[in-house]
Amino acid sequence: MTTMPAAAQSGGGRLRVSANPSALIAADIAMAQAIPAKGSNAALAATMAEGAEIVLPPRLSADAVLRRKMALPARPHRPDAAWIACDGTTGLTRGAWQGADGSAGWYATVWQRHPKKGTYQWRLMVEAAQSPAPAAPEFLLGLVADCPARPARPDAVAPEGRADRGKPGKAPPPQPRPLAGPLPRDDAPAGSDMRDGQSFDGSLAWRVGVWPDGSRHMRGFIWKDGSMTEILHLDAAPLAGAQG
Repeated sequence: MTTMPAAAQSGGGRLRVSANPSALIAADIAMAQAIPAKGSNAALAATMAEGAEIVLPPRLSADAVLRRKMALPARPHRPDAAWIACDGTTGLTRGAWQGADGSAGWYATVWQRHPKKGTYQWRLMVEAAQSPAPAAPEFLLGLVADCPARPARPDAVAPEGRADRGKPGKAPPPQPRPLAGPLPRDDAPAGSDMRDGQSFDGSLAWRVGVWPDGSRHMRGFIWKDGSMTEILHLDAAPLAGAQG
């Protein structure tokens, strides 16, 4: 993967953590290798972020799925692309999977960096069957979102008049930035289950939806050349017997 990590910049101009899409590819591959070794449920539980969700469909809490010991498909993933936010907090991977029975399809995973450990954990996972199987690209793709040009954060210091008894000047918890730019309008029909998310700095966003007919739709966007550019567009056919 021929890409260079980008250094995220804080509001005050200080360099922070590097954003490196190769780290997402490595996390994706490590989880894929753990699935046959540990079993899919154990491998997913060991690498999931707090609040992780999985789209089977429907979209479910991964913690609830694993606590109920629902058997998840043991289909190792093969990543072919990764996109990461400018600040390195959030990223996306895309790739293909191959089942032991010869079935195949695509998948997409949202990754979130652990605030203390610095490792990447999966936050959302969606996959679908596809025939023929997605073709493997010649090279892995890795892209870093542009860093939005913004003034110093207004929450860098505690707001005047904040009541922090015994801790004068304590700053409030930092809040996520707004998206660097608008996303395309959502075209989901009424009754769809939609979920949006973004990186802390607003330079990467994702949207997943399960429509009433059971079809799944995954989109990804990064801030590039002055706009939120779509970089991920995956669709899965309606489920047999679902009501549209």
